[in-house]
Amino acid sequence: MEGVLERAKEFLRIAEKALDAGCYHAAALCTYAAMFWAAIMALERVGIRQERWSHGGLQITFRNELVRRRQQYPRQFAEWLEDAYDLRNDAHYQRTEISAKKVRRIVSHAREFVTAIAERKG
Repeated sequence: MEGVLERAKEFLRIAEKALDAGCYHAAALCTYAAMFWAAIMALERVGIRQERWSHGGLQITFRNELVRRRQQYPRQFAEWLEDAYDLRNDAHYQRTEISAKKVRRIVSHAREFVTAIAERKG
């Protein structure tokens, strides 16, 4: 499980470096990846494991199991995960520019998301 958490932290470090360098599209991509892997870690801690996760499946399971059912994380965490996915899609697949403000906000949310999951015991 720790390898999964280390992957989340690695993507977060790269997102922060990309943000500092003004590489907003790359920061958005790595931010979502950090949150994706942190969410997998959180689910594995409660015994929910899958070999492969779809993006939608992970988001729904995180919201239903860890936010609604077990109330381990605040509702905003599920919203942030979905927002990061949407911004990642915009960064990866759309021709439009994404704003520095949005990227700064989502990187900040990812930092809080990954840290909270890393610090939670069980």
